[in-house]
Amino acid sequence: MAKSCPVNFLNIDENQVRFQALLVMLSTIGFIFTGWAAFGVLLVYDFIARLFVSPKFSIFAQITLLLIKIFNVPSKPVDSAPKLFASRIGFGFSLAILAASLFGFDDAAIIFAIVLGLCAGMDAILNYCIGCKCYAILHHFKIV
Repeated sequence: MAKSCPVNFLNIDENQVRFQALLVMLSTIGFIFTGWAAFGVLLVYDFIARLFVSPKFSIFAQITLLLIKIFNVPSKPVDSAPKLFASRIGFGFSLAILAASLFGFDDAAIIFAIVLGLCAGMDAILNYCIGCKCYAILHHFKIV
């Protein structure tokens, strides 16, 4: 993340967030190819666990911790505010995927999944967080 990002004085491990983004991307790919609403349930559950309850209840966070330990990935602290903002957007897209799927709007659900999957993939693979960029712009204009 660029040094110009707003700081909230709370750090998180960027590598852990990127592994979680990879799992989000894989889940959206699973949804896109199967249309199985359970992928939407998994995404919504995991975002709720990570954002609003505790990461210890997050399936993705637990898998990520295991992968980091297995591959001995070093910690890379970054400011948490942009990443949390991006996660909240991801939660919104996950809700949209699940709702559209459950109400029979399959094409809309696929579009939401493609957008979420692309954004998560860009963060996981290219280390380019679109939600973080949006956060920086909104913070600049004092919207967040």
